[in-house]
Amino acid sequence: MTSNIELHQRRVAAVPRGVANSLPIYAERATNAELWDVEGRRYVDFASGIAVLNTGHRHPAVVKAIGAQLERLMHACFQITPYANYIELAEKLNALAPGPTPKKAMLFSTGAERWKMR
Repeated sequence: MTSNIELHQRRVAAVPRGVANSLPIYAERATNAELWDVEGRRYVDFASGIAVLNTGHRHPAVVKAIGAQLERLMHACFQITPYANYIELAEKLNALAPGPTPKKAMLFSTGAERWKMR
């Protein structure tokens, strides 16, 4: 079994210090609002990754949607080959934005993309 300490030692050797971590534990698995570390300890996950706090880890509806999407198209860069889901989501977000003027939306996976546009 790999321990949190062993993984942390490997992390120090392989990952730059500029990549910060909030917790000294290493996640092994998660379901709903619970997360288990590599040593089998269970935690209530109050600080999850993107979207997990809204739906829980591995929410059945999200897992089903991911499976359906994987059957159709796994990855495409919209800037190279556009696809309808991107446009549909942008339209929905634009409709939710306040104010009377027309809106436009751009979708990013990490935030790093915005620097490419400057």
